Amino acid sequence: MFTAISHSNAATFVLNSEETITSDYVFVRPRSSEFNYSENPSYISGSTGEIIYNDFINNPVSYITTVGLYNDTNELLAVAKLSRPLKKDFTKEALVRVKLDF
Repeated sequence: MFTAISHSNAATFVLNSEETITSDYVFVRPRSSEFNYSENPSYISGSTGEIIYNDFINNPVSYITTVGLYNDTNELLAVAKLSRPLKKDFTKEALVRVKLDF
């Protein structure tokens, strides 16, 4: 095959390729009361289990960086990374569009 390609006239040698990609969009809407707290263990005292910084009790702020897609049995199927962290607190709702190609 290499010999046939290398010795052929460039004008007569043509390759065709076709690929079908199915896309679907999923919209994720964290409401203002959801996903405002962090699971980061550095925010919690190891000895007492209390939140170290009082600002996180009354005015928590978190940053959404990743969206996970789960099935009905709570198994992780896919992960989408946001292009930049999305600031989230009790005053903000968000709408994230995730494009799934399969």
